[in-house]
Amino acid sequence: MPPNESLDNMTEISIRTSDNYVITAHRFDTTDPKGLVFVVAGGVGLPQRFFFNFAKWLAQQGGVAYTFDYRGIALSRPPNLRGMKASYHDWTTKDFTALTEYVKKQHPDDRLLLVGHSFGGNSLGMATAYKHYEKFLMVGSQYGYYKYFPFRMQLLINFGFRFMAPVLTSIMGYFPSRWIGLGEPLPSRIALDWAIVLLNRESLLALADHNGENHYEKITQPILAISIDDDNFAPRKSVDVLGQKVFINAALQRMHIVPREYGLKQIGHNDFFRKKHEEHLWPIVTDWFGIEKNAI
Repeated sequence: MPPNESLDNMTEISIRTSDNYVITAHRFDTTDPKGLVFVVAGGVGLPQRFFFNFAKWLAQQGGVAYTFDYRGIALSRPPNLRGMKASYHDWTTKDFTALTEYVKKQHPDDRLLLVGHSFGGNSLGMATAYKHYEKFLMVGSQYGYYKYFPFRMQLLINFGFRFMAPVLTSIMGYFPSRWIGLGEPLPSRIALDWAIVLLNRESLLALADHNGENHYEKITQPILAISIDDDNFAPRKSVDVLGQKVFINAALQRMHIVPREYGLKQIGHNDFFRKKHEEHLWPIVTDWFGIEKNAI
């Protein structure tokens, strides 16, 4: 985030989970309240600061917005990541659930809406916190089985998660994700759970069943699932399958974005949330949630 950008509507908060771990979140307040509260749930390895400008914009549209880091990531990371006990089960049933319950308690009468990026969307059925939300928008949330990915990505996934993840987590006590361009370092179990999602034909359903927290069939709320044409981490087919096999009872709509149709050269997996796309892409969010876009 450039130093000249003001985020003076932002407040840092600490949230204690059911197992007494403290995660760090941020609240972005609005001067034009419309009875809306947004939770922005990020992808694996992406720190919440990546979403700060987007959250500020959501607040400018009339909603209070929250971002957070899962345990082991950025501001919710302990001094030493080596040997940290954390899993997808912890991220969903403890961290995301604690954040959701905190937000619901703070705003009992407002509409609770979720914008999920990658894991932040496709993991919704791994905990019961989904029931507090009225509507979802997912960007780059996919059915992770690697054979739905381009061939080059299949090679990277096989090398990174069939071989590197088990070896490096065993040696180092954590997964140095940056070595293969996958963001923040990760607790070992997170990397191994990610490997299950990528390498098992049943993907995230296999992990949800293993953890005893498969609630996907119970989700009936409206979902907009967005794929992006140049996103190699969430190819169009993988997002289609997410709707067909996972969110089978949700009122799911699909949107596929081709960058050139928005006057853009590229977007990729993460760039939907960068401030440079405020005018081109972020109105998709206000349109989906039925909010009149405020002039900035």
